[in-house]
Amino acid sequence: METPRLLLALSTAAFTGAVVQAVLALRAGRWRESRWHLVPMALGFIFQCAFLYLRGQEHGRCPLTNQFEIFIFIGWSIMLLYFLVGAAYRLSLLGVFTAPLLAILQTLALLSPLDQAAKPARGAVNAWLELHASVALIAYAAFALACITGVMFLLQDRLLKRHRINALFHQLPPIHDLAKAITRMMLLGIVLLSIALAASFQINIPITNTKMLFAWGVWALYIVNLLLMWRRRISARQTAWLAIGSFGIVFISIWMISK
Repeated sequence: METPRLLLALSTAAFTGAVVQAVLALRAGRWRESRWHLVPMALGFIFQCAFLYLRGQEHGRCPLTNQFEIFIFIGWSIMLLYFLVGAAYRLSLLGVFTAPLLAILQTLALLSPLDQAAKPARGAVNAWLELHASVALIAYAAFALACITGVMFLLQDRLLKRHRINALFHQLPPIHDLAKAITRMMLLGIVLLSIALAASFQINIPITNTKMLFAWGVWALYIVNLLLMWRRRISARQTAWLAIGSFGIVFISIWMISK
Protein backbone atom coordinates (compact mmCIF):
# COMPACT_ATOMS: atom_id res chain seq x y z
CA MET A 1 0.00 0.00 0.00
CA GLU A 2 1.28 3.49 -0.86
CA THR A 3 2.34 5.64 2.10
CA PRO A 4 -0.45 8.26 1.67
CA ARG A 5 -3.17 5.60 1.54
CA LEU A 6 -1.60 3.83 4.54
CA LEU A 7 -1.76 7.10 6.48
CA LEU A 8 -5.41 7.49 5.52
CA ALA A 9 -6.13 3.92 6.65
CA LEU A 10 -4.45 4.66 10.00
CA SER A 11 -6.53 7.84 10.31
CA THR A 12 -9.71 5.83 9.68
CA ALA A 13 -8.70 3.28 12.31
CA ALA A 14 -8.04 6.08 14.81
CA PHE A 15 -11.49 7.60 14.26
CA THR A 16 -13.05 4.17 14.69
CA GLY A 17 -11.15 3.83 17.98
CA ALA A 18 -12.49 7.21 19.07
CA VAL A 19 -16.05 5.99 18.49
CA VAL A 20 -15.45 2.84 20.58
CA GLN A 21 -13.83 4.85 23.39
CA ALA A 22 -16.65 7.40 23.43
CA VAL A 23 -19.41 4.78 23.45
CA LEU A 24 -17.77 2.98 26.38
CA ALA A 25 -17.46 6.27 28.29
CA LEU A 26 -21.11 7.13 27.61
CA ARG A 27 -22.38 3.72 28.69
CA ALA A 28 -20.38 3.98 31.91
CA GLY A 29 -21.64 7.52 32.53
CA ARG A 30 -18.06 8.85 32.57
CA TRP A 31 -18.23 11.12 29.53
CA ARG A 32 -17.85 14.43 31.35
CA GLU A 33 -14.81 13.15 33.26
CA SER A 34 -13.26 11.28 30.32
CA ARG A 35 -11.38 12.99 27.51
CA TRP A 36 -9.55 9.92 26.24
CA HIS A 37 -11.60 9.95 23.03
CA LEU A 38 -9.67 13.09 22.04
CA VAL A 39 -6.43 11.08 21.81
CA PRO A 40 -7.49 8.84 18.87
CA MET A 41 -9.30 11.78 17.26
CA ALA A 42 -6.11 13.87 17.46
CA LEU A 43 -4.15 10.95 16.00
CA GLY A 44 -6.68 10.62 13.19
CA PHE A 45 -6.33 14.33 12.45
CA ILE A 46 -2.51 14.11 12.44
CA PHE A 47 -2.64 11.21 9.96
CA GLN A 48 -5.03 13.27 7.80
CA CYS A 49 -2.56 16.17 7.84
CA ALA A 50 0.28 13.84 6.85
CA PHE A 51 -1.81 12.37 4.01
CA LEU A 52 -2.69 15.81 2.63
CA TYR A 53 0.90 17.01 3.00
CA LEU A 54 2.28 14.09 0.99
CA ARG A 55 -0.39 14.50 -1.68
CA GLY A 56 0.35 18.21 -1.84
CA GLN A 57 4.06 17.52 -2.28
CA GLU A 58 3.25 14.99 -4.99
CA HIS A 59 1.05 17.41 -6.96
CA GLY A 60 2.96 20.59 -6.17
CA ARG A 61 -0.32 22.26 -5.20
CA CYS A 62 -3.30 21.95 -2.86
CA PRO A 63 -4.40 18.26 -2.89
CA LEU A 64 -7.82 18.84 -4.47
CA THR A 65 -7.15 17.18 -7.81
CA ASN A 66 -9.92 14.55 -7.75
CA GLN A 67 -13.10 13.58 -5.94
CA PHE A 68 -11.20 11.30 -3.57
CA GLU A 69 -9.00 14.14 -2.31
CA ILE A 70 -11.92 16.56 -2.13
CA PHE A 71 -13.82 14.33 0.30
CA ILE A 72 -10.71 13.73 2.42
CA PHE A 73 -10.05 17.48 2.51
CA ILE A 74 -13.62 18.10 3.69
CA GLY A 75 -13.13 15.43 6.38
CA TRP A 76 -9.89 17.13 7.47
CA SER A 77 -11.69 20.50 7.54
CA ILE A 78 -14.46 19.05 9.73
CA MET A 79 -11.87 17.86 12.25
CA LEU A 80 -10.04 21.19 12.13
CA LEU A 81 -13.24 23.12 12.88
CA TYR A 82 -14.23 20.59 15.56
CA PHE A 83 -11.00 21.24 17.46
CA LEU A 84 -11.24 25.01 16.93
CA VAL A 85 -14.91 25.65 17.72
CA GLY A 86 -16.20 22.54 19.52
CA ALA A 87 -15.02 23.70 22.92
CA ALA A 88 -16.07 27.30 22.28
CA TYR A 89 -19.63 26.16 21.57
CA ARG A 90 -19.59 23.65 24.46
CA LEU A 91 -20.01 20.80 22.01
CA SER A 92 -17.49 18.23 23.24
CA LEU A 93 -19.98 15.45 22.45
CA LEU A 94 -19.92 16.57 18.82
CA GLY A 95 -16.91 14.29 18.39
CA VAL A 96 -19.04 11.22 19.08
CA PHE A 97 -21.18 12.08 16.07
CA THR A 98 -18.30 13.37 13.94
CA ALA A 99 -15.87 10.44 14.32
CA PRO A 100 -18.15 7.74 12.85
CA LEU A 101 -19.03 10.04 9.93
CA LEU A 102 -15.35 10.48 9.11
CA ALA A 103 -14.58 6.79 9.59
CA ILE A 104 -17.36 5.84 7.14
CA LEU A 105 -16.45 8.61 4.66
CA GLN A 106 -12.77 7.62 4.58
CA THR A 107 -13.52 3.90 4.41
CA LEU A 108 -15.78 4.44 1.39
CA ALA A 109 -13.12 6.66 -0.20
CA LEU A 110 -10.42 4.02 0.31
CA LEU A 111 -12.59 1.26 -1.16
CA SER A 112 -13.84 3.33 -4.10
CA PRO A 113 -12.16 3.90 -7.49
CA LEU A 114 -12.28 7.68 -7.00
CA ASP A 115 -8.54 8.11 -6.48
CA GLN A 116 -7.62 8.74 -10.09
CA ALA A 117 -4.32 10.16 -11.32
CA ALA A 118 -4.24 13.94 -11.33
CA LYS A 119 -3.93 15.85 -14.57
CA PRO A 120 -0.60 17.69 -14.93
CA ALA A 121 -0.80 21.28 -13.72
CA ARG A 122 -0.81 23.89 -16.46
CA GLY A 123 1.70 26.63 -15.69
CA ALA A 124 2.34 28.14 -12.26
CA VAL A 125 0.01 27.48 -9.35
CA ASN A 126 -2.58 30.24 -8.98
CA ALA A 127 -2.66 31.24 -5.30
CA TRP A 128 -6.12 32.83 -5.61
CA LEU A 129 -7.52 29.64 -7.13
CA GLU A 130 -5.99 27.56 -4.32
CA LEU A 131 -7.45 29.95 -1.74
CA HIS A 132 -10.88 29.88 -3.39
CA ALA A 133 -11.07 26.06 -3.54
CA SER A 134 -9.68 25.32 -0.07
CA VAL A 135 -11.71 27.96 1.81
CA ALA A 136 -14.90 26.91 -0.01
CA LEU A 137 -14.41 23.32 1.15
CA ILE A 138 -13.74 24.46 4.73
CA ALA A 139 -17.03 26.38 4.50
CA TYR A 140 -18.79 23.17 3.45
CA ALA A 141 -17.20 21.49 6.49
CA ALA A 142 -18.82 24.17 8.70
CA PHE A 143 -22.16 23.33 7.09
CA ALA A 144 -21.45 19.65 7.81
CA LEU A 145 -20.93 20.45 11.50
CA ALA A 146 -24.19 22.42 11.49
CA CYS A 147 -25.85 19.29 10.09
CA ILE A 148 -24.30 17.05 12.77
CA THR A 149 -25.34 19.53 15.48
CA GLY A 150 -28.84 19.43 14.01
CA VAL A 151 -28.88 15.65 14.46
CA MET A 152 -27.84 16.13 18.10
CA PHE A 153 -30.64 18.68 18.58
CA LEU A 154 -33.30 16.35 17.16
CA LEU A 155 -32.03 13.49 19.32
CA GLN A 156 -32.17 15.67 22.44
CA ASP A 157 -35.62 16.91 21.42
CA ARG A 158 -36.85 13.34 20.94
CA LEU A 159 -35.50 12.25 24.33
CA LEU A 160 -37.21 15.20 26.01
CA LYS A 161 -40.59 14.57 24.37
CA ARG A 162 -40.49 10.88 25.26
CA HIS A 163 -39.22 11.63 28.81
CA ARG A 164 -36.32 9.26 28.29
CA ILE A 165 -33.82 10.63 30.80
CA ASN A 166 -30.96 8.21 30.17
CA ALA A 167 -27.15 8.44 30.23
CA LEU A 168 -26.97 9.95 26.75
CA PHE A 169 -29.51 12.65 27.67
CA HIS A 170 -27.34 13.86 30.56
CA GLN A 171 -24.26 14.05 28.33
CA LEU A 172 -25.88 16.05 25.52
CA PRO A 173 -25.55 19.85 25.70
CA PRO A 174 -28.70 21.84 26.66
CA ILE A 175 -31.09 22.02 23.73
CA HIS A 176 -30.94 25.84 23.55
CA ASP A 177 -27.12 25.66 23.27
CA LEU A 178 -27.49 23.24 20.36
CA ALA A 179 -29.93 25.60 18.62
CA LYS A 180 -27.47 28.50 18.96
CA ALA A 181 -24.59 26.34 17.74
CA ILE A 182 -26.47 25.41 14.55
CA THR A 183 -26.94 29.11 13.72
CA ARG A 184 -23.31 29.94 14.51
CA MET A 185 -21.99 27.05 12.39
CA MET A 186 -24.12 28.20 9.46
CA LEU A 187 -22.92 31.78 9.93
CA LEU A 188 -19.29 30.63 10.04
CA GLY A 189 -19.84 28.68 6.81
CA ILE A 190 -21.38 31.73 5.12
CA VAL A 191 -18.45 33.94 6.13
CA LEU A 192 -15.91 31.41 4.83
CA LEU A 193 -17.82 30.83 1.60
CA SER A 194 -18.10 34.59 1.07
CA ILE A 195 -14.29 34.84 1.34
CA ALA A 196 -13.93 32.00 -1.17
CA LEU A 197 -16.32 33.68 -3.61
CA ALA A 198 -14.53 37.01 -3.20
CA ALA A 199 -11.26 35.24 -4.11
CA SER A 200 -12.90 33.88 -7.27
CA PHE A 201 -13.14 37.44 -8.66
CA GLN A 202 -9.34 37.56 -8.72
CA ILE A 203 -9.06 34.55 -11.06
CA ASN A 204 -11.71 35.47 -13.63
CA ILE A 205 -13.68 32.22 -13.38
CA PRO A 206 -16.75 32.52 -15.65
CA ILE A 207 -19.97 32.84 -13.65
CA THR A 208 -21.43 30.13 -15.91
CA ASN A 209 -18.82 27.62 -14.68
CA THR A 210 -20.68 24.68 -13.10
CA LYS A 211 -18.71 24.75 -9.87
CA MET A 212 -19.15 28.51 -9.53
CA LEU A 213 -22.90 28.24 -10.08
CA PHE A 214 -22.98 25.55 -7.42
CA ALA A 215 -20.97 27.68 -4.95
CA TRP A 216 -23.25 30.70 -5.46
CA GLY A 217 -26.29 28.44 -5.13
CA VAL A 218 -25.03 27.08 -1.79
CA TRP A 219 -24.30 30.64 -0.61
CA ALA A 220 -27.83 31.76 -1.51
CA LEU A 221 -29.36 28.67 0.14
CA TYR A 222 -27.68 29.34 3.49
CA ILE A 223 -28.33 33.08 3.31
CA VAL A 224 -32.04 32.27 3.02
CA ASN A 225 -31.70 29.82 5.93
CA LEU A 226 -30.10 32.48 8.14
CA LEU A 227 -32.71 35.08 7.18
CA LEU A 228 -35.50 32.68 8.12
CA MET A 229 -33.83 32.04 11.49
CA TRP A 230 -33.06 35.72 12.11
CA ARG A 231 -36.66 36.77 11.39
CA ARG A 232 -37.88 33.84 13.54
CA ARG A 233 -40.00 32.42 10.74
CA ILE A 234 -39.05 28.87 11.72
CA SER A 235 -38.76 27.03 15.04
CA ALA A 236 -35.55 25.63 16.50
CA ARG A 237 -36.64 22.13 15.50
CA GLN A 238 -37.29 23.28 11.92
CA THR A 239 -33.87 24.96 11.95
CA ALA A 240 -32.26 21.62 12.82
CA TRP A 241 -34.08 19.89 9.96
CA LEU A 242 -33.10 22.74 7.63
CA ALA A 243 -29.42 22.33 8.57
CA ILE A 244 -29.60 18.61 7.85
CA GLY A 245 -31.55 18.93 4.61
CA SER A 246 -29.40 21.78 3.28
CA PHE A 247 -26.17 19.88 3.82
CA GLY A 248 -27.74 16.81 2.22
CA ILE A 249 -28.25 18.89 -0.93
CA VAL A 250 -24.68 20.22 -0.70
CA PHE A 251 -23.18 16.75 -0.25
CA ILE A 252 -25.05 15.25 -3.21
CA SER A 253 -24.14 18.24 -5.36
CA ILE A 254 -20.44 17.99 -4.45
CA TRP A 255 -20.52 14.34 -5.49
CA MET A 256 -22.14 15.18 -8.81
CA ILE A 257 -20.08 18.19 -9.91
CA SER A 258 -16.76 16.64 -8.83
CA LYS A 259 -17.13 13.73 -11.27
